[in-house]
Amino acid sequence: MPTVANALDCTQTVNAIVTAYPATLAVFDAWGIDSCCGGQHPVEEVVRRHGLDGAALCAELSAAVERGRAR
Repeated sequence: MPTVANALDCTQTVNAIVTAYPATLAVFDAWGIDSCCGGQHPVEEVVRRHGLDGAALCAELSAAVERGRAR
């Protein structure tokens, strides 16, 4: 899964992304991705395991990061 928006690396773990970009927590929650027990897994693995659209998820995560920067 490619890096999105040069800031967000969707190959990182869920927890690493949430730690670096707290605004992404709401996106993970909306997609039903657990940042507690499943947070140690890379996003690309979570996407594969749950049959999710990785490109769409990374786009939403990237948008959340950008919104967080605008504040």
